[in-house]
Amino acid sequence: MCGLTIIGGHFFMSKTSLVRAVSVLSLLFLLPGCSKGDTAKGKEITIGEETFHVEVDQLVVGRECNYAPFNWTENESNDYTLKISNAQGYADGYDIQVAKKLSSVRGRDVSIVKESWESLITDCQNDSINRVLAGRTDTEERRQSISFSDEYYRSEVVLITRSEFSAPYEGQILGTEELKTLLKGKQVVSQANTVEDDRIDTFVTDYGCHHASAQTSYALAAKDVENGTADFLTVERPVAQNYVQNRNGLGIIRRDQSILGIDLAQLGVSIGVKKENTGLKDALNAALKTISADERTERMASAVSRSSAE
Repeated sequence: MCGLTIIGGHFFMSKTSLVRAVSVLSLLFLLPGCSKGDTAKGKEITIGEETFHVEVDQLVVGRECNYAPFNWTENESNDYTLKISNAQGYADGYDIQVAKKLSSVRGRDVSIVKESWESLITDCQNDSINRVLAGRTDTEERRQSISFSDEYYRSEVVLITRSEFSAPYEGQILGTEELKTLLKGKQVVSQANTVEDDRIDTFVTDYGCHHASAQTSYALAAKDVENGTADFLTVERPVAQNYVQNRNGLGIIRRDQSILGIDLAQLGVSIGVKKENTGLKDALNAALKTISADERTERMASAVSRSSAE
């Protein structure tokens, strides 16, 4: 019987109430045909017709449990949640549902540990956790510290703003010239230590906006937009949908993704693992292949709906 522990943290997710982290670990060791045999260190598991030697005896996943709709915290359990082991409450979100989809073999212990966004990569390196499922984007810089699986969700980057700015562009996808007019002289904010915040410097150059001081969470950044401290928040579309539906006076502006200055990999979120754990990474990739694109879309839509009802 395979032991499984998940640490919850944003990440991702992220990328987050689909990096940005509670459920990644349940992804693997709760798969059909999971256990084939144990070795001195790690587990032999079978996914489909492939067998993998996974380097860890117990799986531990990190995430914030505060990045809706990828992951968030509930006070009571329901059909969508998993218990958080180191804090009060239960974790729900797209990340959790991905884990449950891949966790069809019962009899495994699943523990969710909630931790901060900033500590996820360090804790993965030092084996406090061995997976990061928190809406976290695979970037060149992060790849210096940990490895990443294939994407488990691909998103669109949008702008959250007050309705006075968004209303004239409802139903449109803006290009470079429109963004120059819209963003010139405006304050653009995001969460610290994220791809979205890093890319605001590109907006400053391209569109003449100002890079507002980053917030410690997307929720606080959305508050800045709501109260006028900032004018725009750059964030993934599912997260934007959650905030806009939960707050009056906010809207979403969509942008032509080809002009963002972000390569395709940086529009997706992946599972982070320790570099040495190559078997774990390979097994995760095999597991992720069992989830179709349509199912990912449906599960995210359901997560957005549940988180927006909070």
